Amino acid sequence: MLTKKEKMKSSGKKKGKRIDSRRAIESDMAARRQRFYDSGAPASILMLILFIVLATIILTLNLSIQGTSGNIWPGFKTLLVYGAIMMFLSIGMGLYVAAHQLRIIQNHLRGSVLLACLLIMIVLVRLGVRQDWSAYLIVVPVMITAIMMTIAYSQRFALGLSAFLGMVSVLALAENETITFQEGMGALLATGSGTGIAILMLREIRTRTKLIEVCCVAGIVVFAMTIVLGLWQNKEWQPLLQTGAWGAGGTIAVGFVMQGLLPLIERVFRVCTNMTLLDYSGATRPLLRRLAVEAPGTFNHSWQIGMLSEAAAEAIGANGLLCRVGSYYHDVGKLIKPRYFVENQAENVNQHKELSPTMSRMIIIGHVKDGLELLREYKIPKVLHQFTATHHGTTVVVYFYHEATKKESEDGRAVPDTEFRYPGPKPKTKESAIVMLADAVEGASRAMQEPTPSRIENVVTNMAMVRLQDGQFDECDLTMRELHQIEESLVKSLCGMYHGRIAYPKQEKLAKNQTDKMKTTNAI
Repeated sequence: MLTKKEKMKSSGKKKGKRIDSRRAIESDMAARRQRFYDSGAPASILMLILFIVLATIILTLNLSIQGTSGNIWPGFKTLLVYGAIMMFLSIGMGLYVAAHQLRIIQNHLRGSVLLACLLIMIVLVRLGVRQDWSAYLIVVPVMITAIMMTIAYSQRFALGLSAFLGMVSVLALAENETITFQEGMGALLATGSGTGIAILMLREIRTRTKLIEVCCVAGIVVFAMTIVLGLWQNKEWQPLLQTGAWGAGGTIAVGFVMQGLLPLIERVFRVCTNMTLLDYSGATRPLLRRLAVEAPGTFNHSWQIGMLSEAAAEAIGANGLLCRVGSYYHDVGKLIKPRYFVENQAENVNQHKELSPTMSRMIIIGHVKDGLELLREYKIPKVLHQFTATHHGTTVVVYFYHEATKKESEDGRAVPDTEFRYPGPKPKTKESAIVMLADAVEGASRAMQEPTPSRIENVVTNMAMVRLQDGQFDECDLTMRELHQIEESLVKSLCGMYHGRIAYPKQEKLAKNQTDKMKTTNAI
């Protein structure tokens, strides 16, 4: 039997354990709440609630007013039904956004712009219904939304948002009593078919007529679907052709409108289309022209990296054009002190001979910061800044680190490699990781005495493994399989650049052979 003192001691221990468990649970709950607040989700939820309220008001404005004459219940019931439908649709859209574009949840400005665009499109649908326009004209706002989301985000995201807006548009058509359920579903199917074709064709915009071409094809699809659905509904040919013409004409008109609005879309959503990238890839651009004149070695180096990285990106399905144009601008910071970089130095003239390793390190590392300042000064699109900022990641300036190690070892002191590392950040996209690796292997291959295929392959493999083990690819979603494919592409491209050449005979020997041949001919 336990004594009273032992029982009190045992109960005190149990009480202490319960208190510790309670504190641990409370601490865990507090940490979860903090993570929830830091994620930006609360503000995003409030914005979604505001969107549901505004969308419901837009859809039921006239209907609710009609219901207020006499008995308020019909108007309130309509408002409640529309609000409930909008709530369920919007919750689904919110979950879809969180799953596929989390940055919209985290960036409240992006979320506000997205919801504002959707509200504007709902207003357009509502105005069309009030003016008794053809139901098939809902393709116009849905197509505009689809093209905007494809340009700003991705094809998959555009499909989801277009489906949401299509369902809301059909909900808006319910006000028009002349439109049957079959007609509403037909308008949704025709709109969905045309929008889906447009999204799938709009993978990249490399020409100024791309949007118009895509919308013309989508218009043909909408027209064909309208005819098929009209035959299914047993409609007469004349109104059927008229309805199809309205749908197709609206779809084609969207192409011309969006072509004019493309610069505005890029500015609002802070994106850069391939067409804009092509504009910035020309050697006549002021910053690139200055690079060619003041640092020709760096200019040539950047051009070669552009070719290497574009081929490597296309090998794994990444954006090759973005890699190429980003490579052109990745080393523009060397314009500030071009003679301190080996590719711009004259023979036997090394500017670092008179400098300490620490001072040389500051100059070399400084070209990243200088490059970002130049990009901002020349108003280069922000999507290209990542290549300047991350093309060295947090790697070590190896040559000057070894020089400093030699110097300090004589004094018996150790030099930490952290002092000779670039400030970063590390690459966060596949494209920036490709440019980082291409930059490293191009310089190493150029420094080789005899760049044979086997030596090039060894250099590429070693460079990739060093950066992998150093954690330079930890923040980008590059897989080992993709890294291997990038290595194979780089080896193939470098072997083509540094291929073997025939050793031509000297001019004197060639002239002598020609003279001997002439003498032999004359003798004959």
